[in-house]
Amino acid sequence: MSGIFAKLQYGLSVAVVGIATVFVGLVILIGLIKLMDLVLSAASGKKKAAAPAPAPAAAPAPVVEETVAEEDDGELIAVIAAAVAAAMEAAGEESASGFVVRSIRRINNAPAWNRAGREEQVYSRM
Repeated sequence: MSGIFAKLQYGLSVAVVGIATVFVGLVILIGLIKLMDLVLSAASGKKKAAAPAPAPAAAPAPVVEETVAEEDDGELIAVIAAAVAAAMEAAGEESASGFVVRSIRRINNAPAWNRAGREEQVYSRM
């Protein structure tokens, strides 16, 4: 009977030492990360900006659906074609004079969270 108790005690002590080693290692890693953050922020001379307080939620604006007429598409195609042709000329392309826009498709199949994330990224850089 004492042999089984000794094996059980040995197994529990190995488990406790292993778990304690893992937690000590994690605490050391957390400390090193905090230290690197302090050193790098001091080296760059930048202080962390406090997160702005969230603005109170405003009442949602009424939804207005816009209809796109066929004549607006003609103007849109002309603007896109002119922009691409100007970009090709600026890049040194000599064949920009033969540039033709054959078709334009609107892509509105992105999920709402995808569009919101994209807008957040764009507006955060302005």
